[in-house]
Amino acid sequence: MSKRAKRLARAGVTAICIAAIGHASVSVYAEPSSAELQRKTSNLQSELNGLNGQLNDLIVQMDALSQDAEELAGAMTETQTRLDAAQAAGEEQYKAMKLRIKYIYEAGDTSFIELLCSAESMTDFLNKTDFVTTVNEYDRNMLNELLATQEKIVEEGRKLETQHQELVAKQEELANKRTEVEGMISATSGELSNYTAQLERARQAELLASRQEAEQQVSGSGGEASGSGEQTSGNTTSRPTPPPVYNPGDSTGKQSLGSFRITHYCNCYLCCGSWAGGPTATGTIPTQGRTIAVDPSVIPLGSRVIINGQVYTAEDTGGAIQGNKIDVYVSSHALTTQYGVYYADVYLAD
Repeated sequence: MSKRAKRLARAGVTAICIAAIGHASVSVYAEPSSAELQRKTSNLQSELNGLNGQLNDLIVQMDALSQDAEELAGAMTETQTRLDAAQAAGEEQYKAMKLRIKYIYEAGDTSFIELLCSAESMTDFLNKTDFVTTVNEYDRNMLNELLATQEKIVEEGRKLETQHQELVAKQEELANKRTEVEGMISATSGELSNYTAQLERARQAELLASRQEAEQQVSGSGGEASGSGEQTSGNTTSRPTPPPVYNPGDSTGKQSLGSFRITHYCNCYLCCGSWAGGPTATGTIPTQGRTIAVDPSVIPLGSRVIINGQVYTAEDTGGAIQGNKIDVYVSSHALTTQYGVYYADVYLAD
């Protein structure tokens, strides 16, 4: 290879390296702090609680519309029954009128003209004429009243049908809103789960950094001669004690309540239904790391128990929590599946 080609090759490699370094420098960003993540998760939890509240309101409205629809269907059935009865009455009245007209005009073998001509006097003639006129007016009035009644019932039916169409449209609108809100709840729950996991990692990293800093401080104050952070006293060598770690519970010597099936739940609609976003059965605000749902006949409400070294308080109940089952409260729905289902020995803390 010629010197010119070698110089060009080196220049190309140098350019590629510079570009790669520049790209890497653009891609590097600082991890958010636990405070920022906590603020974000709190905002998302508030947003999720609001969405759950909207969903509950929509469900209440849809239930009310369903009841209205049932009442409207009953009213439409009743109106149709009245219309059928009015139509039947009109047909009967029409048949009766035809029979009376036939009797008047064809009474036996005597024609209507003969009937009128058989009048013995003008007064008798007028009476017979008035009788025929009265019968005709009666039939006409009856038919007109029946027709008016039928028209009134038909108009009521039209109004009920219009109300039915409006009700169906409102139900479809609420159903679409419910689907939209449920989608937003799912998306927000996923985002909240992601930030919750980031928050947990950030806290663990900060805790580790704090412990390392404490160890370095202890190591530095223990004497620089050892160089390794060990403290020397005569022939005895000891390592610095790490910062104490909080142990929330110890099952040693505690009364065992037996083995329980452990599940997890959050305060969303999928877990709590119409009770989502509300307080526990004892009136407290559910809190991760403290609240559990129990069967009060097995673990009385207010009891403090130890599960895997963690102390919990029996503050809630659930329809599916029967016997040796405990539902542990967590802050997001994603954690309910992440922590899963398992069995653990449970001890009475107090």
